[in-house]
Amino acid sequence: MAEARLNFVYKLEGDVTEIDVYKLAPTLLALGDLIQESNRQINPEGRQIGVNVKPFRKGSFIVDLTLFSPSHIQQLLDFLTPHSLEQLNSLLSSIGLVGTGIGTTTMGAVGVIKFLRGKPKSVEELKGGEVRYTSQDDKSITVNGSVHSLLNNSTVTNNIVKVYVTPMEDQPSIDDVKTYLKGREASAVVVGRNDIDSIRDFSSASAEAIQNEVTKETKHEGVFLNPKRGSFDGDPKDWSFWKGDQIIVATIKDKDFLRACVEGIYRLNGSDLLTVDLLEKQRIIGTQVLKPSYEITRVLEYKKGDYQPVLNIGA
Repeated sequence: MAEARLNFVYKLEGDVTEIDVYKLAPTLLALGDLIQESNRQINPEGRQIGVNVKPFRKGSFIVDLTLFSPSHIQQLLDFLTPHSLEQLNSLLSSIGLVGTGIGTTTMGAVGVIKFLRGKPKSVEELKGGEVRYTSQDDKSITVNGSVHSLLNNSTVTNNIVKVYVTPMEDQPSIDDVKTYLKGREASAVVVGRNDIDSIRDFSSASAEAIQNEVTKETKHEGVFLNPKRGSFDGDPKDWSFWKGDQIIVATIKDKDFLRACVEGIYRLNGSDLLTVDLLEKQRIIGTQVLKPSYEITRVLEYKKGDYQPVLNIGA
């Protein structure tokens, strides 16, 4: 099966006549770590990413990303999900290594950090999984759940420092760092010297918050759920269910159940009844209580409901 590939450019701008390879090597390693850790954070059950970096002119590097499956079984499932390049593009946009395009309001993690100019004044969870960040000067920006999760990952924010800030601090001749999709400079994200303090301050605040993070896990056995929204291609994330009058969004860890859905053994509708083991995770960062997340660790029973077809009156 062909691998999905995507190229983007990592470029150091300024009077870059020569580069100390020993200082630059850790930066390029951090770039690979940033992409791989972000992929694990956003797509924990998804395919792995191979990262290769090669120079093509002074101060500029082609970053070759390869999306691949860790197993033959996963390759078979991936055959039914032809959205590999979209996943890579979405990942780079969520990190903020590339822009999302002219006329959009969506911003990746790097852009949010630049916008905030340091430690946020407040972070507020909204409906639909969105999160509002407010800066110290009371300017606000709303991000999706994927970007929020990256901003709260100290490994990600530390690598953002190494990728964008460290080269400028180590080499005064570098004015800024630019990243963009190969052949599409309109997607460029630029970090300049005036952004150095903002990125360092945010990373330090993120690391401090993570040290004060507490996660409580509660296991619920034999929970009854009615399906609301799911995936037809085996994607384990973002399934939604009715739990009484409450809607929960869950990741399904039961691979046998997912496979049965892909193969058409189970064809879920809203009247079906699932009995599951449910893991609830509650996170607290400092004194802030975050919205709980859920995992269905095992589907114990699937009971087909009574399906009432919609009559086409007047046909």
